[in-house]
Formats: sequence, C-alpha cells, structure tokens
Amino acid sequence: MKLKTTWYTGLDEGQKKELRADFISAQLLRKRLIKMLEDKIDTKRTMMRNDGNYDKANWNYLMGDSLGYERALHEVISLITSDENNS
Repeated sequence: MKLKTTWYTGLDEGQKKELRADFISAQLLRKRLIKMLEDKIDTKRTMMRNDGNYDKANWNYLMGDSLGYERALHEVISLITSDENNS
C-alpha cells in the first residue's frame, strides 16, 4: 500500500514507518470515513439541484460555496485513500 507523499513531509524514517503502519491498520476507519464524506457530497448535490435555489438572488454564491465544499471533501477523500486505491 502506497501513501501519498504529502503524508511523509517533514518526517524521519522511523516516523514514516510508524505512520504507514497506522494508516494501514486504520483501513476500516478510513473506508467508513470515505463513505460518510461521499454521502455528504451526495446530499449537497441533491440540495444544489433544488429548484428553489435558482430563485435566490445569491444563487451564484450558493453554488460557489457548494462546489468549494465538495472540492474540499474530495481532497480529504484523496488524502485518506491509498494511491493503489486511486488507480
């Protein structure tokens, strides 16, 4: 299992090994968190498609906020997913 290099920034070899072991042992927790984040993304997308949103004067800000929120959640998902799972 390969972690994203971001995880290792600033760590010595011992810390890298410990982090990798912790990452692997937390697989069930990470899968559950990914599922929870994906559910949040799906809920947000459903809310974005609500017809009532189009009548709001600040619609463009709402959409921008929603897309930024989704992008941030995808970033978290990408960090807690091993590179092998992204291939």
